[in-house]
Amino acid sequence: MFGSPKPQGRRRNNWLTDVFIRLLAVLFFCSAAAASTLDDDIAAFTEDAGRHSASIQSLESNQLRPLGTRLTVFLTLDSGGGLDLDSLDLFIDSRPVVSKVYALQEQPVLNADGAEQLYVGHVARGDHELKVVVTARSADGDFVRREATHLFTKHSRALAVRLNLSASAPDFEPRVSFDVKQVSEEEIAFDDPDVNRAPDHDSPSSHAEAHRKARFDLAESHRNAGRLQKAGEILAAMPEGYWAAAGYLNLASDFAREDLDPSRALVALRVAMAMAKAEDGNERSRHLHDEALLRAGYLAYRNGELEKAIGFLESVSLDSPSTPRALYVHGLALTERGNHRAAMQSWHRARKFPLAYPGAAEAWIGMGRGYDLAGYLGQAGEAYLAANAACESERVVLRTLKDQVRNEGAYQALVADVKASDLEWFLADSRSMQQPRLAYLLEFLKKPQAQRAVGRVAALAALEKRLTTHSHDLEVFAGALKSSQASVPETAVTKVTQLQGSNDRYLKRLADLRNAAEEELDKQVLAFLDHQDQRMVFALNKTEQQIAHLYEYLALESLGGRGQ
Repeated sequence: MFGSPKPQGRRRNNWLTDVFIRLLAVLFFCSAAAASTLDDDIAAFTEDAGRHSASIQSLESNQLRPLGTRLTVFLTLDSGGGLDLDSLDLFIDSRPVVSKVYALQEQPVLNADGAEQLYVGHVARGDHELKVVVTARSADGDFVRREATHLFTKHSRALAVRLNLSASAPDFEPRVSFDVKQVSEEEIAFDDPDVNRAPDHDSPSSHAEAHRKARFDLAESHRNAGRLQKAGEILAAMPEGYWAAAGYLNLASDFAREDLDPSRALVALRVAMAMAKAEDGNERSRHLHDEALLRAGYLAYRNGELEKAIGFLESVSLDSPSTPRALYVHGLALTERGNHRAAMQSWHRARKFPLAYPGAAEAWIGMGRGYDLAGYLGQAGEAYLAANAACESERVVLRTLKDQVRNEGAYQALVADVKASDLEWFLADSRSMQQPRLAYLLEFLKKPQAQRAVGRVAALAALEKRLTTHSHDLEVFAGALKSSQASVPETAVTKVTQLQGSNDRYLKRLADLRNAAEEELDKQVLAFLDHQDQRMVFALNKTEQQIAHLYEYLALESLGGRGQ
């Protein structure tokens, strides 16, 4: 009936930083806006922190190589295709250093030696513990989790650890082994892996993306000024892809508001779908395509074109934020055709989604209406009571979330805790759309100002992780310089001390910026949650009215029967 869910697998590498920065791009209600003072301060700080990081890397590679403090961890897979890696977390002395979540189409990128470089860092001489936590899917479909630790001793030379993950038939049980060897600094590539390096903004793909986003922003400025024809001309000249599709999607909204006839809006939506298809396999384009299908289905339903509406809506995938509303409107179209049973089947499926998604609460109420129209008044009353209980329960969830935002901050409550809730469960099946916390996050991020607010905190969290790593590495350098007999320039000690002081000042400066960014985010999230609570109040009022009308009707029927 509805589109098939996407194959299981995930599309992120660093959950608490990269995942949510990339998540912002999935949502397509973007518009150009002038940078605030806070944005300017964060941009300036990011540039300064980048130069600071470059100074540390330069010092290490040019003067501190003889210290032999470097530790590199590689990953090799020897599963014969019997294992698909879902996630990997790496800890050194209980300190998290790597957190990667792989999609099935984003399995480890192996080098010429068949290894992926997971981590490059520094440790002091002495005993250390390396721990790895792996989650994967075996060839027979089982979800497996393995945790392994390895004790090693760091001496005066650089150390390379090869972490091998293997699985063989018939049980495809994953096995983790470690191979540790001392190497010379020249044997290890000095380019840090993705977990330690800032994104490459100078790549051709980044330039193309920036150019398309700039053209989209230009079209949006004309559209917001009411110059729809000029906006359309700019979009028509853009290459196919996400940004052109987003522009046509927004243009369709204006056409739908201005025109009584939905033809022009439907044409724009069809163009948006075609543009989004050009980036087939891209997650943000898939969600945009589903949103365009939903809007087209609703416009066709509103215009009385029921068959066309049903066709659009049945093409929406089953694991999209647009799915609950698509199922609800699909049920409305079926009701108009008199097929109440099929309509209730659609609404029943929509009820499985969190009430945060538009269409879910309406589907709960729709079930009662469906039973009523079908003549089953007793079941209609039970359905309305169930809808009432669901909305009351959701208000409890919202109050809990608001308390968490006030006590922990919105970023921790809505973003970081998505992983903390249970990563293994999240990866084990396709029910990630059923998490209420994630549902509210996705709905919140539909507004451009919300995207900017979360993006600020996420970017600062990534910078904090980098600076904290620098603190650890500089401490290792300072200790090694005191005890090592290696030949290093005398200025190295002074330089490390200076960089330690600079790093501390950067961390303090970052703390001030993050506090300001989190205050702004908290304010927006609390206002959003208040609005969601009002939605539940409105739904409760509707269910109570329906229950009252139903009981009134039954009472009159009963009195009429007695009179006869």
